Amino acid sequence: MFNCKNIFARTQTIRNWSRCNFNSASSSSSSSSFKFETGNYYSVLQSSSFQHWFKNWKEFRKHKLTASTFAGAIGFWPRRRAQLWLEKLGAIDQFSGNLATCWSNMKEEEALERYKLITGNSVLFPEFQVYEKGNSEYDWLAASPDGAIDKMVYGLPSRGVLEIKCPFFDGDMAKASPWSRVPLYCIPQAQGLMEIMDRDWMDFYVWTPKGSSLFRLYRDAEYWEVLKIALSDFWWKHVQPAREMCSKYSITNPLIELKSLRPSPKHELCSYIVCESKRVVDNSELLLREFNGRLQT
Repeated sequence: MFNCKNIFARTQTIRNWSRCNFNSASSSSSSSSFKFETGNYYSVLQSSSFQHWFKNWKEFRKHKLTASTFAGAIGFWPRRRAQLWLEKLGAIDQFSGNLATCWSNMKEEEALERYKLITGNSVLFPEFQVYEKGNSEYDWLAASPDGAIDKMVYGLPSRGVLEIKCPFFDGDMAKASPWSRVPLYCIPQAQGLMEIMDRDWMDFYVWTPKGSSLFRLYRDAEYWEVLKIALSDFWWKHVQPAREMCSKYSITNPLIELKSLRPSPKHELCSYIVCESKRVVDNSELLLREFNGRLQT
């Protein structure tokens, strides 16, 4: 099995190379070639040793906008929005992993067992989920859940979804500490998962070698309606028309030739969604936090 530490230096080089090429392609107005070929450089991280233990849905994700990309699609990370647009056009390879995802894929099964031990919950493993399947207005939205939870509470069905995070801390596990608050950038994904899975709540579980924390988030219809507007704009105003242009013409540099369809760094609703994400986080519950063997509730 490969070791994450052994490929750290190589991955840093890859990261710097990709950033350099993205900057040069973004700023150049005369380039005739498209320099975004990154697939070969992630071959080590694509090893089966580093893949998720059951979510092998790369081909399904290629033509959809999945919940894990929602924050990027609306501009939580401004540079990510144009990159995601290029991925959906097929101009660059879709994101296939880095050291952080390598770590998460290797540790998520261990985290799952810890979650089940702490909560006593049985976890189901749904297939790749498409939103309103068959409805072309929204079936480009999808989700790849970590798990689903069905149980009875006071004789009534209670349906939840599980999201597991295994933070990497830049590889320095001396700094590893279970989160005491859900990051704002996780909320678009969380609300998207609950909506697409049609679940009322989420157990958001954060695992580290030194301990873990468990949060309860609740589905928020108002938040989703605003988020859906921003996601729809990204898809129908930028991705879909650019795809149509690519199918009709030979496009070698979308950043230049399709400049009018390139998304801005942030959607106009991004700041509002960030504020609403804070509201959702403020209303979440920290059910437990364990650190160095000591349980805090």
